[in-house]
Amino acid sequence: MRSPRVRLPVQANGAGESPIKQAQNEPGQHASERPPFIFFRPLLAGDQRWAALESVVVDAAPEAASEVARAFVAAGSADLGKALPMVMWTAPEWLASQEFIATSEAHQAILLLPARVLDDPESLAICQHLARRGRHLGLQIDEPGAIARIPEKIFDHLQIDSAYACYELSALEVVHLGRSGLRLIAGGVDSHVLFDWLQRKHFHLCDGSFVTSIDPRSDGGPHTARLKVLKLLSLVIQDADTRELEEIFRQDAQLSYNLLRLVNSVAVGAQTRISSFRQAIALLGRRQLQRWLQLLIYADQFGADHKANPLLQLAAARGRQMELLGTALAPAEEAQEAADQGFMTGIFSLLDVLLRLPLGEILGELPLPVEVAAALLQRAGRLGELLTAVAGGETKDLAAARDKLASLGIAAAVHARAQVGALQWAIKINEGD
Repeated sequence: MRSPRVRLPVQANGAGESPIKQAQNEPGQHASERPPFIFFRPLLAGDQRWAALESVVVDAAPEAASEVARAFVAAGSADLGKALPMVMWTAPEWLASQEFIATSEAHQAILLLPARVLDDPESLAICQHLARRGRHLGLQIDEPGAIARIPEKIFDHLQIDSAYACYELSALEVVHLGRSGLRLIAGGVDSHVLFDWLQRKHFHLCDGSFVTSIDPRSDGGPHTARLKVLKLLSLVIQDADTRELEEIFRQDAQLSYNLLRLVNSVAVGAQTRISSFRQAIALLGRRQLQRWLQLLIYADQFGADHKANPLLQLAAARGRQMELLGTALAPAEEAQEAADQGFMTGIFSLLDVLLRLPLGEILGELPLPVEVAAALLQRAGRLGELLTAVAGGETKDLAAARDKLASLGIAAAVHARAQVGALQWAIKINEGD
């Protein structure tokens, strides 16, 4: 399949006020009227490929359907839904809002409802109407006996907390679910072992929390090819001569191949595919080349099957989101530096998981800016706080992530747009060869 051609963007504010400040300084906007924070997170298929995206709205009132709808539209979530289906956590009270329902196409979204909807005849009637019109509806189950009460021909997805599924559901209930025709979604999957168990029980989608933890069953040491990329990256950061860089690539054909494959997977707006390292430097420039090398550390250096790499995509999404948010926080004259440091901080924040080494030991081999090192090792400074907020958005404690973003002066709409842009970019990394 031919890879899509998109430019690796570098966001820089133009003259004038930061978009974050603009968003928060609008006259007459009271705290209660501000858009709610929306968090988007990937859901994985059995092969660990990004197969859907989960959206969670934090602290939106039951009567706030129109406000939530406007927040989704402002974020550009419809474009995100075109790339991957969206599992949208939905309050039953929002179902009656045509404005909310219209934020997504029927085939692009699963409206995920809490179990309390089973005790609400009016909401169930609306669900039945929506299901007849082709809408996909999901139900969250977290209590014994709820499975037996699920009405037929309304819900086609079922979301269950993974710990509850593993320890509370009976073997008979698990078998029943497997035969029910419902597509199963697991939440709170915090270990590789638990993910494997869920696959054996035929769960279709899983939360990807376990990706940020080390798999105890994997081999112990970091691949030498990845350490070689770190050495190469160190040379690029120090602005080494191009011939010195080329020599490293000549010594390792697989390294060259992986760089070119990664660059071409998300492309750079060129009319022809990049086919050599020299061409990559000419078209990308040193600054962009450095970014691709940062991503290449996560690429599978040895696998020939090109299987999905969720850690690569998560690191890419973190880096891109921190680039966009860091740029928006910075004055115009510092936008490029803020973009570079934000991207680098996000990308490197998962190196300890990848290489199975202490982060301080890894970073000691790289000549990093002081601000980046402090953010990664101590979560210090503005970059460290931003990293805490972005990483927090991948966890269950979304209220803490929201509070951290708000304390940094990041408006909900700015945060949502940055997430959408970052996820769209990360999705493309595994598209095509």
